[in-house]
Amino acid sequence: MKGDYNFFSDKKDDPLDAVCPKLSYQQRLWGFLICSGIGWFLEFCAFISFFQGNGKEFAIIFSIGNLVAILSTLFLSGPKDQCKRMADKSRLISTIIFFSTLIVTLVLAFATDLTFLTLLMTLIQFCAYVWYVLSFIPFGQRMLKKFFSSCCEFE
Repeated sequence: MKGDYNFFSDKKDDPLDAVCPKLSYQQRLWGFLICSGIGWFLEFCAFISFFQGNGKEFAIIFSIGNLVAILSTLFLSGPKDQCKRMADKSRLISTIIFFSTLIVTLVLAFATDLTFLTLLMTLIQFCAYVWYVLSFIPFGQRMLKKFFSSCCEFE
């Protein structure tokens, strides 16, 4: 069948894995690109808010943008396989930290006036997101570790 394409394997998807009706390779790619683009656009808009002095608005929009960007990957492999990948030992800690800080960021932004703490949670959320994304790139996490260790070396 033309639908049921999983970017990460050649096997046919489980029918329970479908979010939408069966999507072709091209439709999944477009869905991923559009959702990623929306997420990145929201993150860009968040920085405009930040530079206008709206820390809470920044945290809310940035968190929603990050969430949309992460959810865009569901188009590539489907929710069932994506959840399995998120629970993989190389990603589990960053997944937990990402979603935990995303929730804490939103709670702080909506329910408190602790702007500094809200921004700190946003920073941790971003770092967890980057670490998570790098886990999909061969040697990505290792290269980042090496980069930062070389930056911190003193002669």
